[in-house]
Amino acid sequence: MSAIAIVHPMNLLGKELRETLERLPAVGGDIRLLSNRDDEIGTLTEVAGAAAMVSRYEPEKLQGVDVAFLCGAMEDNRPILAELPPETTAILLSFDATAGDGRPVVSGVNSEAAQGQRVLLSPHPGVVLLAHLLHALRDLAVEEAVATLIQPASMRDDAGLEELFDQTRQIVAMTRRTPTPVFGAQLAFNLLPTPLPADPVAGQLQAVLPGMPLALQILQGAIFHSVSASLYVRCAGDPTPQAIRKALSAHPHLEAADKPKHLGPIDAAASDKVLYGNVRKDEAGGGVWLWAVMDNLTRGGALNALEIAGLG
Repeated sequence: MSAIAIVHPMNLLGKELRETLERLPAVGGDIRLLSNRDDEIGTLTEVAGAAAMVSRYEPEKLQGVDVAFLCGAMEDNRPILAELPPETTAILLSFDATAGDGRPVVSGVNSEAAQGQRVLLSPHPGVVLLAHLLHALRDLAVEEAVATLIQPASMRDDAGLEELFDQTRQIVAMTRRTPTPVFGAQLAFNLLPTPLPADPVAGQLQAVLPGMPLALQILQGAIFHSVSASLYVRCAGDPTPQAIRKALSAHPHLEAADKPKHLGPIDAAASDKVLYGNVRKDEAGGGVWLWAVMDNLTRGGALNALEIAGLG
């Protein structure tokens, strides 16, 4: 591989990408850090074990780059996509991207969709989580799926983490409350609707698993890392919870929790797996309920992006 670029490398996903690339022996030393944001340009950081500086993005700096990972907001990435060299494949890691911005791909689910595509989308972490769960149940003929996703503060990068931390500290210390520009209200010890509409996220899942009958809502949780999902699934033939667990256990990216009754987002921190807990029969609806958690930065972010780029 001639070169790799990470565009907008200073957010949480950019940092995770840089750290993960260091552990991949097949990746060479030409890793370019680029940005069109003034607050990132000139920042001294580290990549592949060496000091590196974020350079100002200019179209010619992508010349000779095989894969460019575009982090940050889509409003910053769309001008770069418009100038993408013909030899470069772009991998989008923008939480506000839609299926119209690039082809959504979840590694191990629809990896073949990456072939011949110049702009790929590593989807919303909730899509990655649900895609692995529902793909594992494909042979059981899913007829209905209803999911509630709870996303962490780290979906809003360092600003989200800092605001949640500050709110928590102010409440515990009983000090004056500061404004909440990221979440718009108190998130600490609370649960909020997310400003991100569920329809574009559901659209990403439909692109990954065409025809999947899914109803989706997304909530903003007062947790730092890892996305969680409460998933109701009804399948043809009314399979038993044991049959559901058997199907889940056969999927390489899924793993049963050690303590399923106490599974929480913290258990997935830094894990490369989707962890699932108890499978409970719903006697009224005829389906089953699943609870699962996944690190949004590892399996839901950097690892999925690197694998669909053929680097993982």
